[in-house]
Amino acid sequence: MRVGVFPGSFNPIHIGHLAIANFICEMDNFDEIWFLVTPLNPLKTADEIAANDVRVQMVEKSIEGYDKFKVCTIEWDMPRPNYSINTLQKLKMTFPENDFELIIGTDNWAIFHRWKDFQRILNNFKVIIYPRAGNYKIDLSHPNANECQAPMIDISSTFIRKQLKKGKDMRFFMPHGVAEMVVIERDEEPTKEE
Repeated sequence: MRVGVFPGSFNPIHIGHLAIANFICEMDNFDEIWFLVTPLNPLKTADEIAANDVRVQMVEKSIEGYDKFKVCTIEWDMPRPNYSINTLQKLKMTFPENDFELIIGTDNWAIFHRWKDFQRILNNFKVIIYPRAGNYKIDLSHPNANECQAPMIDISSTFIRKQLKKGKDMRFFMPHGVAEMVVIERDEEPTKEE
């Protein structure tokens, strides 16, 4: 089976994640896309990330009824910090019948050379690169690097969280039912001195 591995903290998952994954799955003829819910990105602090089980529940609720989408938590039992090369190798060892391909945005592709063992990833796995907002140079000189012509959807989990902290209603940026699962400490409004 051809499986796309779509890693992220999904904090929260939003309609952009789903639209990109749906496009790649259908237009690039993947059998399945696995939403790899990461326990903690080495570039993020623990207080920025919602609880693991909450983020998994958000993803599960979001993908209900579409059999080509799956949730993957294989990284949760791996030593931390964890790196994509370790995850991809573990997936291949655990599910040898599948051909796994990594799905990342142009923002991550621009810094891919800084990923641990990035050459090993490229030599052993295909990388599907979808567009993100920003002026990113796309070097596709490696035969396993493939640009996806998905629509650019300029939504981020960070943007959603910031707006929620300000008390904004962002329910339509997330799949139905997910907004109610997001717990955000609202920014305190400055009090006026009498």
